[in-house]
Amino acid sequence: MLYGLFAVACLFAVIAGKYLTSARLQRLRKRVLEGETEVRKARGKLKAVETDHAVAGRGVKTQERQKRTLQKQIEKYRKELAELKQ
Repeated sequence: MLYGLFAVACLFAVIAGKYLTSARLQRLRKRVLEGETEVRKARGKLKAVETDHAVAGRGVKTQERQKRTLQKQIEKYRKELAELKQ
């Protein structure tokens, strides 16, 4: 009789342990999914910033190229003006 009660108590203990383990796993899975969502958001923001940076870099290069072209034209026109003054 004592062994039967012990077996039933052990059975309930195993069932309770399985329930607690399953509940803990569910909470951990939820936390992992939340973490993965945050990582995806951060990667999206990083990609947007990198794209903006690349666009800005191309804009700077374009402006520098235009500046060099205009400086060459200024020199050319100054020479022409000097020749016309003579």
